[in-house]
Amino acid sequence: MDRKFISTFGSEWFGISIATLALAEVYILSYGQTGYEPYNVLGEIFMFLGLIFFVAIFILWVTRGILVRDRVHGHWENLSRLSFIALIPIIGFVGNSQLINYFGLSDLSAGFSLANYVIDYLLAFLLGVLLGYRLYTKEIDTKEINYAIVIPPLAIGTSVFLGSYLAPFYGGSIAHSIYFLTLFGFGIFFFLYIFIGSLALAGHVTHKNHETLATTMLPVGISSLIVINILTIAGFDRIGFFSLSLSTAGMISLILWGFEVWNFMVVSIIIITHPSRGSMSVWAYGFPLGLFAVSTLKIMALTNEPGLIWLFGGIALTLNVVWIYAWFNTYNFMTNPDLKVSRLWENKVH
Repeated sequence: MDRKFISTFGSEWFGISIATLALAEVYILSYGQTGYEPYNVLGEIFMFLGLIFFVAIFILWVTRGILVRDRVHGHWENLSRLSFIALIPIIGFVGNSQLINYFGLSDLSAGFSLANYVIDYLLAFLLGVLLGYRLYTKEIDTKEINYAIVIPPLAIGTSVFLGSYLAPFYGGSIAHSIYFLTLFGFGIFFFLYIFIGSLALAGHVTHKNHETLATTMLPVGISSLIVINILTIAGFDRIGFFSLSLSTAGMISLILWGFEVWNFMVVSIIIITHPSRGSMSVWAYGFPLGLFAVSTLKIMALTNEPGLIWLFGGIALTLNVVWIYAWFNTYNFMTNPDLKVSRLWENKVH
């Protein structure tokens, strides 16, 4: 296998898989709102595409690590690439929950899903710890201070997608453990987002690096994930050892969702006025938009505001357009040698 070709596939390529799964989630939600069967079929197609992309990219990524050993060290020396590895547990949580949505849970599939939950949770936690260590000990290039570094904290928060299926299936001590881990992970990603997100915002405002603009959509996703976690925790009142009333959860969620809308509008203007061309970073738009779609429908259900369905439709349309646009960027990236040389994610290895 051509070493030059295989060296192209860094951890940022996992963005293709999670953006495709986000698109699948939007179609799943659209089917839930309308009952229109083609949406259900499209959701299943994009789900399988996302999982196939993950398997293919994972194989290429591992092969790259075996054949081009210095690239492994390069991931350790580059905060962006280290952070993108955390897309692996996110894909595990989201992809597994979508499979359960379509095929349900049996004793066998639940056992595999629980094992996947534990592995992905531990990986997300470990990557968050490693990111913290590198932030304190590494001499950081200014290009590395962007919202990509909030992905490891985001990863552990996505455990709620799979946990919300497994907890009611198992009940008892396993449900209590999942509830505990949900709260534990929520605390980690919430406070790390505040601190690391502030650092990332300062990096964007100070250095104005065009290649990292796509990652500015990530705060939309994290705010959405906070909303999803809070509402899920409120729904755990029968198995949890703490209680959070739905009215309190709803009020907090609506406040956070307001920030999501503001951030979404800002980044939408950025997409139009500062388009990314030939950059893999554009895939970073995908997953946050999927999370925003989920939280918008949850807020609509809580507030009985039917007009929010139009916002959901706008998010869904934006995600479809961005997904197609990202493939054009990927093609340009692969066919233009100059773009491949100037990649943001490849900084000098110390």
